Amino acid sequence: MIGPGAEETRYGIQAWLRGGLLLEKYRYAPGPAEELPKHSHGEYQICLSLDFPGVYRYRGTSHAVPAGSLSIVHPGEVHSARDPEERLAPSSFRMMYAEPDLLAEAATEVAGLGEAQPFFRDPIILDRGLAWDFLRLHVALEGAAPRLEQDTRLLCMLTRLVERHAGVRLSPPPGGEHRAVRLTREYLEDNLGRSVPLEELARLANLSPFHLSRVFRDEVGLPPHAYQTQARLGRARSLLLRGWPAARVAQETGFADQSHLSRRFKRLVGVTPGRYAEGSKNVQYAGAR
Repeated sequence: MIGPGAEETRYGIQAWLRGGLLLEKYRYAPGPAEELPKHSHGEYQICLSLDFPGVYRYRGTSHAVPAGSLSIVHPGEVHSARDPEERLAPSSFRMMYAEPDLLAEAATEVAGLGEAQPFFRDPIILDRGLAWDFLRLHVALEGAAPRLEQDTRLLCMLTRLVERHAGVRLSPPPGGEHRAVRLTREYLEDNLGRSVPLEELARLANLSPFHLSRVFRDEVGLPPHAYQTQARLGRARSLLLRGWPAARVAQETGFADQSHLSRRFKRLVGVTPGRYAEGSKNVQYAGAR
């Protein structure tokens, strides 16, 4: 018999809401194979199996779910899930429930015209790039990622999903792209300390969020949130060389806190902000001699 403490040891789940999405992160301890009963959801269910396979019973057929794959179940469709074998090591997966209107909007943006809710013929998606996009999005929505990064990653993942796996054909972009990108870059550079949502940039550029993200990446080589991070780090370098403390630099440049600045700074520059500032002093002192 399993007591309350044992139940918590065997299962771990975190759940949260972000912008109309319900997100869950599961972790199962080693143990015997288990099965979930038949059920349905009012939303699209998108699941990433990180390190353990599964089996869905869906539309009258059993579908193997390999580790590393995405699976998608349509709203209102009854399905069940089971482990194909005993779990010999901890296993984990990440889940997203998205309202049907959100997927329909993504399909509309991709096609450039009115679209119904997208239909995914195959519930198992073997697409390593898309699985990686989903994981990065899920982590961004879980943590303290900037609003622009969350918005852009969500839009990118959903549009790639419907384009690649629901047969929605990509439409040509509208006109005025160069001016839209220029305005967006200038606005991001002028508002480094603010959390700027993608919708605000889209209104400024007079494009839909999807088309702005698309033409911005095509022209600049980076999505808007990555460009924002690069601009913030460039400003941070300048302030550090002027002697500003790292905590104040983080606040001035829009990072959540000093540790967030340090992680991003070290990833790009190779050293922490403190080491960067200290190294600049050593260079100045050596030159003075």
